[in-house]
Amino acid sequence: MADHTYRYLSALVSQGSFSQAARYLDISQPSLSQFIQRLEAEAGTELIDRTSRPLRLTAAGDCFLQTERRIEQIRGHVRLGVSQYRSSYFLPLVLPRFRSLFPAIDITLVEATNDALETCAADGTTDVSIVLAPVLNNELTYTALYDEKILIATAADSALAKSVPETKAEFDKLDFSRLDAEPFITLRRGQKFHRLFWNLSSRCSVSPRIVLESESPIAALMLASAGLGATFVTETLARRCPTAQPVRFFEIAPLVPPRQVVAARRKDTYLS
Repeated sequence: MADHTYRYLSALVSQGSFSQAARYLDISQPSLSQFIQRLEAEAGTELIDRTSRPLRLTAAGDCFLQTERRIEQIRGHVRLGVSQYRSSYFLPLVLPRFRSLFPAIDITLVEATNDALETCAADGTTDVSIVLAPVLNNELTYTALYDEKILIATAADSALAKSVPETKAEFDKLDFSRLDAEPFITLRRGQKFHRLFWNLSSRCSVSPRIVLESESPIAALMLASAGLGATFVTETLARRCPTAQPVRFFEIAPLVPPRQVVAARRKDTYLS
């Protein structure tokens, strides 16, 4: 049935006539009449008692409306908070499956930084936000989704990359202390890569030279591939994001634990 079946039938009952219902729905009366006729033909019975004033449903029509009401209640809408990076490289892996399981659920994406997405979940701007643990807002609860490894990326022909011997490991190790005075592309304040940069710089007592700050890890990787400096990337980006120029990816020493990606929502809200 068409998505507006319940709305059209409800309008006829509440307004009492085709003309009033059409005005209420902001459609033409012939369009409404033709829609109801097609609905009745499909159902194989009359749904509207046209002899009564105001109009009312037949017994079959009342049963039909109650069924449509239940279907309407099953339909839903989810406001999903996600970073630009995950909307490009995570959601394409899961949304097709979600749509096949829940075709009646509409999704609106809200894109923001990690800290802003926590705020969106807390104030109700999103129903669920895909963020990184730990979740700092006490109003939120969360479900773990997956872990992602953090790597350093730099152009394959850079002096830094060439200084690290290649082994048979998928990702060779790079000591962060070797980035002292090296050009580095960071993400802006409010993103966890930004905090990671300053944490590692302090732990290793080094001062990489910040040449650019970006809003997007995708943009940072593209800039690194062009030879502007090193940057942090996730393993997902390393495996799935094509770059204009060859890039070499390194595990970080000292060890940086994988980040846990979670689905966060308010504790006091209904989970549909």
